[in-house]
Amino acid sequence: MIVRRVDFGFTPEIDIDFFADDPIRSYLSHAYWMTMPYLEPHLMRTIRAAMNVVRDETLLAEMKLFCSQEGQHYQQHAAVNRILKARNPAFCELEKIEADLEADYHRFTAEKDLGWNLAYAEAFEAMTMTLSCTQMEMRIHDEMTNPIRDLYLWHITEEMEHRTVCFDACRAFGVNWWRRTQIGREARAHYLGYVGRFYAAFLELDAARIATKENEEKRIKREAFQKSFVKQHLLRNLGTWMPWYNPRRVRMPELFEEMRVYYSGRIVTL
Repeated sequence: MIVRRVDFGFTPEIDIDFFADDPIRSYLSHAYWMTMPYLEPHLMRTIRAAMNVVRDETLLAEMKLFCSQEGQHYQQHAAVNRILKARNPAFCELEKIEADLEADYHRFTAEKDLGWNLAYAEAFEAMTMTLSCTQMEMRIHDEMTNPIRDLYLWHITEEMEHRTVCFDACRAFGVNWWRRTQIGREARAHYLGYVGRFYAAFLELDAARIATKENEEKRIKREAFQKSFVKQHLLRNLGTWMPWYNPRRVRMPELFEEMRVYYSGRIVTL
């Protein structure tokens, strides 16, 4: 695990319909990424708090690297989010959802115990690890355009790379399987609820432009993709809820190591 600071060359003119020239598919990804400037600081606060009680030196080093990677993730996504919101004056409506999400995460830090927050973090990391593996295996990036394609591949590569950290932190803190899964259901429902809010807002606030780009071919392609993705992802996702689940035993896609090397070669000094 290393920290990769990468210059993706974002400009105000980036292609926001980066996924198959389909704003509906692209906005689903944007909806996930709108959460990053609020979710990932919460993950970092949680892991840093846990570092005060963890004694294993190897795990402590990994926790530090995890926080550094997540810090890079949310800053890069925040840059894209700013460009995206500048494209449409109506997107100022997104600020209410952002404020609600940020308040939730600060409330979780202040009011929930550390074990709860660690279980939330692990639920998110397990979910994104399975999504990332499936996405890379299906090579959905082949339908994307740069620079967001580049951002996406870098991010999912590092999600898979640091997949064990929150899991190991939970175990070190004594969060057992039962508590992890009970809180995990709540955590995923909370997180995906906000993704749904962002997605619905995008589709509503940009409805007129979306209508000019929508056609039957894109609709059929979206539905076929969704069915294929759910089928391929289902068992991997279910596996994260099992008592014997351990992210170390998850098979990584063939492209994973290639992407680790590639983005390690893209590191810049900022």
